[in-house]
Amino acid sequence: MTQSDNNRQVISNNFLIALITQVGCLTLVIILLSLLGGLWLDKTFGTRPLFTLLFLLAGTPLSVIVMVFVSRRAVAKIKSQSQKKEKEVSS
Repeated sequence: MTQSDNNRQVISNNFLIALITQVGCLTLVIILLSLLGGLWLDKTFGTRPLFTLLFLLAGTPLSVIVMVFVSRRAVAKIKSQSQKKEKEVSS
């Protein structure tokens, strides 16, 4: 493996770590906001588990949608950068 290939592998690994961290943090934030919002509404209206359960059930698919959106955007960005580099090398 050449130095250039090694550098590409390191960059790729760092990107994947950053993407996984970003997706994990977004998922955590969505679930925590769902939980806290549901608990607050339940406390306000006196409906103990209703809003908490509804918000958590709604937050789960929302976090999956956000995860897919962020991942697809990151992959598209990498593809465009890769195509730019290929054009520069071939020119």
